[in-house]
Amino acid sequence: MRRQVAVVALMLGALALLLNGCGGAKAQKKGPTKKEVASVRARSADAFEDLEAVERGDPTPSHKKAIEEEPPPKKPEPVVEKPYKPKPVETVKVNPARAAPGWVNAQPKMAGYYIGIGVSTSHGNEEDDWARARNAAYVELASTLKVHINSVIKDYFKENNMKLYKKDNVTKDVSRTDSSYATDTSFFVDQTLEGVEIHDRWKDTKQTKYWMLVRLSKAEIARRIKERLDKARKKALDYVQAAVKAQGAGRIGEAFKGYFHSYLALREYFGGVVEFDVNGDGKMDILNHEIERAVHRLASDMEWKVFEPNLKAVIGSGIKEPLGVTVSYKGAPVKSLPVAFSFQRGTGSIEKKVSTGGDGLATARVMKIFGEKKAILGARVDVEALVSGRNNVRIVDAKFGPDLDLKTGKFFIELEELSIYINISEENMGEEVQPGSIAADIKDKLNKELGVVFTDSSRGADMEIKGKGVTGSCSDFLGQRMCTARVNVTVSDRLKNRQIFSKKYKIKGTGDNDEEAGRDALRKAGPRIAKKIIKHMK
Repeated sequence: MRRQVAVVALMLGALALLLNGCGGAKAQKKGPTKKEVASVRARSADAFEDLEAVERGDPTPSHKKAIEEEPPPKKPEPVVEKPYKPKPVETVKVNPARAAPGWVNAQPKMAGYYIGIGVSTSHGNEEDDWARARNAAYVELASTLKVHINSVIKDYFKENNMKLYKKDNVTKDVSRTDSSYATDTSFFVDQTLEGVEIHDRWKDTKQTKYWMLVRLSKAEIARRIKERLDKARKKALDYVQAAVKAQGAGRIGEAFKGYFHSYLALREYFGGVVEFDVNGDGKMDILNHEIERAVHRLASDMEWKVFEPNLKAVIGSGIKEPLGVTVSYKGAPVKSLPVAFSFQRGTGSIEKKVSTGGDGLATARVMKIFGEKKAILGARVDVEALVSGRNNVRIVDAKFGPDLDLKTGKFFIELEELSIYINISEENMGEEVQPGSIAADIKDKLNKELGVVFTDSSRGADMEIKGKGVTGSCSDFLGQRMCTARVNVTVSDRLKNRQIFSKKYKIKGTGDNDEEAGRDALRKAGPRIAKKIIKHMK
């Protein structure tokens, strides 16, 4: 009851103040509007709630509402770095009357910059002369950077409390001098030169020389290092997540591809340590190490089953039935896996770019095979099909090759000898040459490269090489004599009774006299002919 009386008194007091503000009852010409009445009633309801809250010792509802309705503080706008813009050469003015600046005679010191100075002698085209001076300055700057870049990166990692990774060890003080990332840092320097600023240039009118001073901000290098690290880290994480997902789904080829590309991205990270929860167990792992472990486990859990591992073939011919291997992962067939068949012993030609089918089977045809007594062929994961770029293939193969070779498919081919009878006669200046050098050189090359043997007669030989070499047509040449050897060669397959190829050669030789020049020409003929035969047979 007291509470209601207090509220009514409060309302009457407010109404009195309102009337006084309007000049009393006489000054009021009309009553309150409906809107004003509703507002008073609303305030009265709030007053009752406030009184009840005060008696309970709670904050008043109206106070709560004010707190709730207070807008949250605005977040500060992120600072956006402006892109680096090098100064165009045209903006650096040249004053013909200017005296030689100090940097022409002594290397200047500019805090926060690396410096490069280039000079070019006039060749008659001023635009080209300035370009040569600029290129010379770039070369000097690049040389300086390549000497210091490893220490610059190391300092950057230290300043940003980052870690370096080397041979499964995490350390902040690893030396970069023997790092396998030297090629990558060199490439980074070449890219960084795109941000070089042409600071000054001077034309020496007396000696007609063009001088140019370029510089590169150390802050710009740091910005580019950060930019590269951010991109590389994102790439590494994206690839490894894709690899983990593919491996879980049994897409083993995609899993290898993701791990390989994640490793390549980490090289772009300058060998720094990237931490990531690879297994999803809530614990941060060292990504560099986890990729190596993942590839090792993946390769170890694969099985390669070879059909007909022991085969026979004649040297120089192929194998009738294709080689076959089935690949499985934890008992399940691996499909769409690129497989590379290659010679581990011997040489020849074999079908490339093959992959497993839905049953995990990959097959490849052997068109030709060469070697001594036995050839060995292997089948393993085809890195070249999963990684683009010859250099990247080399890097991945060097790193993960031992893991991929843990389990492979192997084929052992017993080779039947390919016998060749060779008969090439030689004449030098009308005199028969015994023994001749052409036949001897051909025998040596073919035996080493193809593993063939040679017979003393054509009877029983699988192939026959016939020919004749004659020297003549001599002339003076630079104080010596030059003679030409004309050599005709024919190669035949006696088993199939067909000619493989026939060719005529003209080979020049030099010497103090015609006889020496003729012998020189004949000596050059053998290796050249052997190279042609080997290429044709393979």
